[in-house]
Amino acid sequence: MALANGLRFIWLDKYIGRDGEYEAFKSRFQNTLEEAAAVPPDAINVLIWAMEQNIAPFLFAHTPAQAATLIEAHNDKQIIFISSGSLGQYMIPFISAFYTHVYKFFIFCGEIANYVAFGLNYRSCLQMFDHEADLLVRLARDISEDIIKEGLLYMVVNEPENALKCFEHSLSLNVKANQMSNRGDHCFIYLKQLNGHGNSIGLIQKAKDMLNQRQKQSEERDE
Repeated sequence: MALANGLRFIWLDKYIGRDGEYEAFKSRFQNTLEEAAAVPPDAINVLIWAMEQNIAPFLFAHTPAQAATLIEAHNDKQIIFISSGSLGQYMIPFISAFYTHVYKFFIFCGEIANYVAFGLNYRSCLQMFDHEADLLVRLARDISEDIIKEGLLYMVVNEPENALKCFEHSLSLNVKANQMSNRGDHCFIYLKQLNGHGNSIGLIQKAKDMLNQRQKQSEERDE
């Protein structure tokens, strides 16, 4: 998919960026959870793995200089930048000024109130979270919406194979995001759009129908 080939997640945090391993990543954030609101231990890894397999890799940095190097090295990609609050305050103005291929920002911090005034200047492209599950669920849903849009473009240019891949990847992300959501805020908008609802035919079935029709026409021409 074009989106997967052209997208990178860059995550800046002075702790997790030191190793870039899923287990250390998960452990770091699981320790911040309140026990009563804890997400199942493997849920974070599952969602990150799903985004890496279906969309794009996560690249980790633990210093601003490392983050800038990664951004420059991937200047031919669209980048979603994730950061701690303290480093984000420093980096986001700099990135916004010099790196236009970074198009979305996410802050993961312990206290959102500390960064509200700063965030107002970037409210069109910045979201802030104090819980890692909420952050990853929001990220998955935002990306799934982008994938649906890409799939619709493939439908317009009569490329149902690529459209179907987009829609199926989006479905996978939405299902896993709902499984991970620890506040009961399950989102069914995209699932209904993809699977269909009531009398509405879903995008996945539309792509399959288009693909079947094209294959049928090809077989008829070969006869």
